[in-house]
Amino acid sequence: MSAPLPTTSAGVRVTGKQEPAEYFRILEREKFDPVDVVRVMRGEVAGVIFRGAISQATCDQVKKNFWANPMLRKRGDAVPAYYLGTYHYAKELDLYLQEAEATRAALGEVFAGTENFYARIMDGIAGVLSDQGVAMRVAEHHGRRAGEFVMRSWSASGNFALAAHDDGAQLTAKKQAGFEIQQVVVNPLTAVNLCLENGEGGELVYWNLQPDNATRRALGVEETGHPYAAELLGDFPRIDLAIRTGDAYFFNGKLVHAVKAQAQPGAHRSTISLLMGFKDPATVIFWT
Repeated sequence: MSAPLPTTSAGVRVTGKQEPAEYFRILEREKFDPVDVVRVMRGEVAGVIFRGAISQATCDQVKKNFWANPMLRKRGDAVPAYYLGTYHYAKELDLYLQEAEATRAALGEVFAGTENFYARIMDGIAGVLSDQGVAMRVAEHHGRRAGEFVMRSWSASGNFALAAHDDGAQLTAKKQAGFEIQQVVVNPLTAVNLCLENGEGGELVYWNLQPDNATRRALGVEETGHPYAAELLGDFPRIDLAIRTGDAYFFNGKLVHAVKAQAQPGAHRSTISLLMGFKDPATVIFWT
């Protein structure tokens, strides 16, 4: 189901929460360390990127498996991409859970013949949380499991492959009332992206702004957080983060962010992605 079209941005004044400078930064590491991911989840820093966390050979094999998978689909809404798996954005909850179960086996197939780096990374995060007395698991609803990750590949023209948006608004959708992911809305919402392909361009653009409900209402994006016109965000501090093949990065998705288009027309940007956060002090959940 497509998300409702937003209203025009003409005359809208964007307002919301801004974080202090010591928080609004993205740590850069040369070696994966799940301790830094947990810092993002606990609201100590906005984000962290681990350079070269996935080998080139593994990226190439996973891409090959992705494009060959018979469960591959093309999105038909405002976010153009080919994808494997599913996503909860703007969907009826029952449909999302059906799709999560139907595509679960196909997700595992992308790692055929190479390292399952997704498991390595998630096991590392779970281990640090366990040492802190916190359990981590996939989100559930009445015994039915959410999607664990979604793999997607974009090729878009214009300034952005993915328009400016915030992920927090998705946690307020009335059609998903009762889904436990909505309990994360009071905590940082960690967006996870494992980059398998990225040529020139494709930077993450990250603004120091968590839009308020008045802004979302004015733009007609109350339950989607997508899109915000870039010209409305010019007064807010921003980070332009170069993303390279093999990088793994984690950031608070409640702040507005976008992905720049590839410099070369027709080039693809491919990632494995998910969302995660604290449901309560003793439980972290993740979903797509």
